[in-house]
Amino acid sequence: MLQTLTSDRNPQAAASGRVALLINKKESDLFFPVGFSLPGAEIFDAAEAERDGYLDLSLLRSIAPQVAVTSWSTPPFPKETLAEVPTLQYVCHASGSVRNLIPRELLEQGLLVTNWGTLAADTVAEHALLLILSGLRRTPEWPDIIAGKRRWQPSPIRTRTLYGKRVGIHGFGNVARSLVQLLRPFAARVSAFSTGVPLSYFTEYDVAPCESLEMLFASNEIIVDCEALNARTIGTVSRTIMELMPPGALFVNVGRGAIADETAIADLAASGRLYAALDVYQVDPIAPDSPLHAVDSIVKSPHIAGPTADQFPRCGELALHNIAAFLRGDPVSAKVTLEIYDRAT
Repeated sequence: MLQTLTSDRNPQAAASGRVALLINKKESDLFFPVGFSLPGAEIFDAAEAERDGYLDLSLLRSIAPQVAVTSWSTPPFPKETLAEVPTLQYVCHASGSVRNLIPRELLEQGLLVTNWGTLAADTVAEHALLLILSGLRRTPEWPDIIAGKRRWQPSPIRTRTLYGKRVGIHGFGNVARSLVQLLRPFAARVSAFSTGVPLSYFTEYDVAPCESLEMLFASNEIIVDCEALNARTIGTVSRTIMELMPPGALFVNVGRGAIADETAIADLAASGRLYAALDVYQVDPIAPDSPLHAVDSIVKSPHIAGPTADQFPRCGELALHNIAAFLRGDPVSAKVTLEIYDRAT
């Protein structure tokens, strides 16, 4: 079912074209709380159509759009999309990674793709800082003390400070770079490792590069994983790697759960060998049989690092700005290049 929407708001920014909304109502309300409005454009509110696990291209052919707006609910695009829908020139992804939505071949064929760019990086880094502090201050132990199950004083918990600590970051994308700035006031000694990142990037942020993942884990009291998940990184944080961390070290993951061995995290945390603070898991939400459930000392958050609820409309504003710019023939921002695509999760 298709519904054509019109808009007369801000006519000075009018740009003609056909736009297909391939997002559900919940996502539309989240990103565009005051409505999706593009002066001069024909907007088609199209219910998602899926066929054999992919986007039904007959839906796009019937609209013949220049632009498709997508998000988490949009079915993946088939590789033959541009051949079957030759009018489509631009996919504006309102959310983050497009790796599971857009085949690389479509970018190679000239399809323009944008996403929310760096807007989520600051909030993910902020949440990483929250998890670091929560892990160091042992927040999972607080409820028993508040409930009187443990003595209040003296010093019932072995808390630690972030000030002056050695912090290692696995990955050095936008989240990692934002986190480096947040760590500055704590006088943390920061190092990082990420395959393929030029040395100049580390130098620019005054971060010591590590020669290997083994060196990163062995030389830091706190590890923050924010590396992208791909064929090179999946499962790289193994039990062997984590056992290189100093006893009592803290492992934080705001990247992707499949990068790290979840069973090893649970075992090492249960034994007290290390502490952990996690926002991502092998399966989201955490699988009922995950060993993490049995370890009370792990700080667990439900994959809410970013963006925060008040930031989604900003992502929608970026999407609207980009679409209007594209339809006017102007440059867009937050473009997903092949390099960004290959390094993304």
